[in-house]
Amino acid sequence: MKLLLSAIACDPCGGSESIYGWYVVSALAKHHECYVITEKRFQKSLEESKKRGIVPDSIHFRYLSMGDTYHPNRLVARLQSWRWYQKFQQNVLKLAAEWHQEIGFDLAQHVTYTTWRVPSELWKLGIPFVWGPISGTEIFPPSCMSSLSFTSKCFEIFRRIQTYFALKSQNTLQCARKADAIPVPHRQALEFLTQIRGSEEGVSICHNFFFPDARIEELKSRHTPRDIKRPLRAFAAGNLEGRKGVAIALQAIAEAKARGIRVEYQVTSRGPELEHLKQLARSLGISDQVILGERFEAEDFAEALGSFDLCLVPSLRDGAGLSIMEAMLAGCVPIVADWCGPAEFVTEDCGYKVPVTHPKRMAQDIARILCQLDSDRDLLRRLGTVAGERIRNSYNERQFLDSMNQIYERVLSSDR
Repeated sequence: MKLLLSAIACDPCGGSESIYGWYVVSALAKHHECYVITEKRFQKSLEESKKRGIVPDSIHFRYLSMGDTYHPNRLVARLQSWRWYQKFQQNVLKLAAEWHQEIGFDLAQHVTYTTWRVPSELWKLGIPFVWGPISGTEIFPPSCMSSLSFTSKCFEIFRRIQTYFALKSQNTLQCARKADAIPVPHRQALEFLTQIRGSEEGVSICHNFFFPDARIEELKSRHTPRDIKRPLRAFAAGNLEGRKGVAIALQAIAEAKARGIRVEYQVTSRGPELEHLKQLARSLGISDQVILGERFEAEDFAEALGSFDLCLVPSLRDGAGLSIMEAMLAGCVPIVADWCGPAEFVTEDCGYKVPVTHPKRMAQDIARILCQLDSDRDLLRRLGTVAGERIRNSYNERQFLDSMNQIYERVLSSDR
């Protein structure tokens, strides 16, 4: 089948959204001929990957130019990326229509970004259209606003306003109602998109975050015995925004310290909350236990994961969590908030889901878990083993392809 894929972010050498886009495209290309429209800034990396044999002949690219350089301020850069994404969506239909005249696609699909707020117009091509997997429906809990810096509070308020206007947008409503299928990653997104669509028909759960077999084996190989005599080591990654809950994690580490337990915590990403979190760590007296914003090189990332015991990311607004899953594959025990995406792939037999209450209460709950795991390293080992099995068995490329092919079959066999 000839698939037209809209993936503004797609790069086998990238991170976050771009590596996710690549995972989806490369997986689909094993069963289908894929024609991908992506952003021009990925062209050089994709062409070099093609020369190295990473990009198969079944994937073809065309590019749209959106912008060149991101603003050094991470929050401004985030807003800048949204403007570029809107521009991308405004231009993708014209290029897609021209390519469709040349190739004759069987189906069009939106891949990245995974947000419902900026609709796709590919449904206008007159061929079956799959919008997603898509999310971005998660709501930051008001009870936890006190954990955010002023800047992050403003961002969450802005996002609420943006949600209000997006729900009023006729373009968004048309996209939701004209799409032949809307796969979503979790139950909250299922309910939200069903309301926008006005029907549950065509809206279904599809776990969009997954890993190719090679990546699974690479991370599995890092699941080696940890030194039970050293302090617990916890890991976190992902764009360092307030929603990631790192401020609550720092408070939990301080609480554990007060109970006589030392936990070393490394956050390997940067973002608009970085300085706020560094200041918080100093005020809590745990700066000697915390490393914030020091990245691992891509080639060292898998090996580094093997040195951690825990993945501590009590995210308060997350559709999934690729970095949490990667850490689980490497044998880290996840501690997450019982909220949206992570709450569905973390189960009680492989990790911990902390009820979303108030930041102080959540920090106390996490501290109790840290103390329990510090005193019972055998439990830590068992949970880490099950965590890796959980992701390997349920979030692999085969599972994703089976889900997508079932959606394609339903769409193509239905009376449009």
